[in-house]
Amino acid sequence: MKLRCTTNSIRIRIRKSELQQLATEQRIEEKIQFGKGVSLTFALTISGLAKEVTAHFVNNKLVVKLPKTVAANWINSNEVGIEVNNTLDNSESLHILIEKDFPCLDRAEENKSDTFWELAPDSPDAC
Repeated sequence: MKLRCTTNSIRIRIRKSELQQLATEQRIEEKIQFGKGVSLTFALTISGLAKEVTAHFVNNKLVVKLPKTVAANWINSNEVGIEVNNTLDNSESLHILIEKDFPCLDRAEENKSDTFWELAPDSPDAC
């Protein structure tokens, strides 16, 4: 799972094996260690209680939750991504984009075997 963040924006990219794990276990999680007991954990989960796609950050852990029906439709289709804008308390918004991972054609060193070749455009700039 890849995480990219910019101002008020979260983008998660999922490999094929991770999508299968999400479908089976209802959760995938990654952890980045920074040393001295400091880490950042990020997870994508499926929730039967969630009514919409949401993101929460508590105790150095980012959790993005997908409603069960939204997740099932996405997992079982050729739909590339799920994209929402959540309104925050201060009237700003948080952009959340979850995508099936395409191979980056301009990165020869990257392992592309677990990506969605069949959904990727032919252009190398679409990574």
